Amino acid sequence: MDFDYALPDSSIAKHPPANREDARLLHMADSGAIADRQIVDLTRLLPEGSALWVNETKVLHARMMAVKPTGGVLELLLLEPRDLPVEQALTSASPVVWNAMVGGAKKWKSGPIAVPDSGVDLTVVRDGSALRFSWRGAEDFGTVLDRLGRIPLPPYMKREAESADEERYQTVFARLPGSVAAPTAGLHLTPGLLQDLALRDIPCNKVTLHVGVGTFKPLTGDPSAHDMHGERCIVSQSALLELASGRPITAVGTTTLRTLESLYWLACRWRQQDIGPQLPLPQWVHREVGDPFSSFAEAMTWLTTKSAGQDPLTFATHLMIVPGYRVRSVERLLTNFHMPNSTLLCIVEAMVGPAWREAYGHAVSAGYRFLSYGDACLLERRN
Repeated sequence: MDFDYALPDSSIAKHPPANREDARLLHMADSGAIADRQIVDLTRLLPEGSALWVNETKVLHARMMAVKPTGGVLELLLLEPRDLPVEQALTSASPVVWNAMVGGAKKWKSGPIAVPDSGVDLTVVRDGSALRFSWRGAEDFGTVLDRLGRIPLPPYMKREAESADEERYQTVFARLPGSVAAPTAGLHLTPGLLQDLALRDIPCNKVTLHVGVGTFKPLTGDPSAHDMHGERCIVSQSALLELASGRPITAVGTTTLRTLESLYWLACRWRQQDIGPQLPLPQWVHREVGDPFSSFAEAMTWLTTKSAGQDPLTFATHLMIVPGYRVRSVERLLTNFHMPNSTLLCIVEAMVGPAWREAYGHAVSAGYRFLSYGDACLLERRN
């Protein structure tokens, strides 16, 4: 199945709009009808008594420049800690080991490299296929990273991060550091807009999925042949209780939808195979286990009871959502416009079927801005 489409470079947003709420909103109803709106119209488009669910991950200052003893410069992109949960790695005052990508790695034969002007003598050495970071002083690694690292903008922006990106490439509800890319649908939401929604009995609830670099790995053919990357989910017991309430859900972003669907399949696997969150969810879990629940709310009720004492509930997911997959958790998806051949388009197709092509074609012709700093679309589930 083909997920390619023509995306002119002029349609790619390289910078954020002046204000978060300036974003345009393409609305695709469950009938397939398309309407041009603004992001502030969410207060009229979302039904009273429904719930907004967002991803409260925070983007790390994961991009860092280091210097070899010979003076050559290497670019480091930290991906994830090798041996520790990200929360522990960031609070460690001892050396930490991270999986990372190294630009110019072929020119780095051996020996330590250093981050200049660090003030803490930050040095980096190879540790197998990963990197070991050491520094002087009592600061934790999260503090060191905040000071010396940079926001890792997506490569398609083709520019260096600027001071404005420190704020604008984070959501207003970002809380838990751990991502190398922003959950970009949430970039449009402001405290004022969230308050207006709350006044209409549309609360904003939170889960966490730390976005990995694999989100940029394109499809190269049949989605069923794609090796889906793993990402870490963190869900509080209070969030599970709210999910069990049965309120209709609007997921803000594909990462939120993936988290909620992963919760559903975690419940299914745990109930049928007695395998809890200690083992990652495989990408084809929805093909490998049965579906014993009559609704998403029922599954969340069961999962809340089963996971009592695990607060938060933490697990890794490789779940791959492909065309033909039946979405269980949400009625609506608020999302940005994605790259051609992105796995995220598979999630969009699971929501609205092949009609996504009509929506994207309309968006290109109507001058919508695409990708991370671009406009948004509100898709109503059609299956």
